[in-house]
Amino acid sequence: MKASKKFLAAAALLAAAMSAQAATFVTPYGVLNNFGGFDWTSSSSVLVKGYDIQAVTSGNIAGKQDVIDVYYNSFATAILDANGGTFSTPNLVKGTGAAGYEITVKAHFQEVVTCVDPLCNFVTITPLNGTWNIYLDTSADANLVSQSGFGDGVNILSGVFTGGQTVFTQQAAVNPGTGTTLASIQGSTTSTNNAFITPNLAGTSVSSTLSFGPKGAANGPNGTWVQPTSWQGSGIGGAGNGVPATGGNQKNFIGQADASQSFFFSVPEPTSLALTGFALLGLGLTARRRKQA
Repeated sequence: MKASKKFLAAAALLAAAMSAQAATFVTPYGVLNNFGGFDWTSSSSVLVKGYDIQAVTSGNIAGKQDVIDVYYNSFATAILDANGGTFSTPNLVKGTGAAGYEITVKAHFQEVVTCVDPLCNFVTITPLNGTWNIYLDTSADANLVSQSGFGDGVNILSGVFTGGQTVFTQQAAVNPGTGTTLASIQGSTTSTNNAFITPNLAGTSVSSTLSFGPKGAANGPNGTWVQPTSWQGSGIGGAGNGVPATGGNQKNFIGQADASQSFFFSVPEPTSLALTGFALLGLGLTARRRKQA
């Protein structure tokens, strides 16, 4: 887990540390006591749709708004305890083609982007709401390149995203911009499958680093990620399983996401996660550029 993501995850865990309860996760290969969450693979992708805000050179578009849709698929590379440590799980599959079981997640949320100044050189990004579902599958088939196999298996946890902090940031004239930044989002756990996890969980927090650009790169901003060649259920292309075009100014685009997710027995208050910040940054940013690997 990257240092920045460790910091966000630790802050989220600290916010819920007052709970004395402990969860138990029954996997196909043993029982994990004091369960706390999942570390999702750093090679995951995020699909952004409908980002129609750009900086302009003349006029006045202050107050212009756009609601964007964000989609995220991933599989777990580690199961975390409530203190942020990692369980020993030799049968956890970290990609297709191995015997054991995989843990996958499918998430979707919306944010509203608002131009702050007349030329829209700066925007605010405010979280709205969304949903997430986590699955346990004994037939590992999650594929990061085709973006398929993330929504099958047994649904073990489900919930909603409920919002977070508004972020003020720079906006570029072309989307997506190039950069890496931090993001966090909180919500509630609405369904706990007690055949696998007990007792019922109540809150959740997702912390991640997000990277976009350079446009058209095959291996992503930091050299560890491969752009998907399709995206099951994207609604893009004739069959609805395509990926956005690259180059030029795009309303739909894909980036890299490296995330971890923590669970609590109470729903985190927005102020309790103030240090982590919140929003999907790096969409049209020119700031916080990162050197290429």
